[in-house]
Amino acid sequence: MKRKFIHLRRHWRAIQTILLALSLVLAAQSAAAAPALWRLADADTEIHIFGTLHVLNKDTQWLTPEIRVAFRESDALIVELSGDEIDRAGALFTAAGRLPEGQTLRMLVGNGIYNDIERLGRALSVPANTFQHSKPWFAGLSLSVIGLVKAGYDPASGADKYFIAQAEGMNKAIFGLETAAQQVALFESLKPEQEKAMLVDTLRQNAKLGQHFAAMQGAWVTGDMAALDHILNDALSIAPGLEEQMLTDRNRDWADKLLQVMEKPGSFFVAVGAGHLTSDESLIALLRRTGLKVDRLQ
Repeated sequence: MKRKFIHLRRHWRAIQTILLALSLVLAAQSAAAAPALWRLADADTEIHIFGTLHVLNKDTQWLTPEIRVAFRESDALIVELSGDEIDRAGALFTAAGRLPEGQTLRMLVGNGIYNDIERLGRALSVPANTFQHSKPWFAGLSLSVIGLVKAGYDPASGADKYFIAQAEGMNKAIFGLETAAQQVALFESLKPEQEKAMLVDTLRQNAKLGQHFAAMQGAWVTGDMAALDHILNDALSIAPGLEEQMLTDRNRDWADKLLQVMEKPGSFFVAVGAGHLTSDESLIALLRRTGLKVDRLQ
């Protein structure tokens, strides 16, 4: 009996050793599982760059101590659109998304696609012919937002909106990399084939929109940038030139602007869409190519 007890005790110690090692691995994984945050600095300037999602599930927990401290200690917030520009965006997008007199969406995309739009609209409780006078890109964006709201996502809960509200409450300076008019111009400059491809992709993806955004949010919360790149940016390959126009050109412009920020003394917190921080042509990659050391903190 005593020999059996000794054998069991040794066996239990082995199990304890395995469990301890496993707990340390899981703890390390848990510590690393956080939305991505980068830092670049020189003698008198510090910039933290954080990738956001513009739409989140209401219960998403994503703020880490590192993000809180980096934001709190910054002198200014830099975002894609300032709060004032976000307020202007709705009316500008609505006006730009309306077709000229005498044109209809059915005329532009054909009966088959338009019938799919109406079918999806009914599923989302959208009145018939809501988009009959809308441009294809506006109809696609609108259906995506309506679908997300139906799936439980809140357009007001985006990480960028959180930082803007916090900065306003702290009287922290806020700078926008773009204006609402510039963003509208991006969509107005789309070619007909690009608009149509975006609309068709929206219709195709809507059936699994909840799954798509759940995967996106999961990759973002855990800082999986490779998965985010696949989820966020692969859709831009649906039409020639779309990725360059909607993503890469803007990354180059923002990199130039952040290089100018590096010439100013102070601490800055940059919050831009996470899709701009993935891939070989990301904002991070472009900054590194200038010789700057950009470290990922989490």
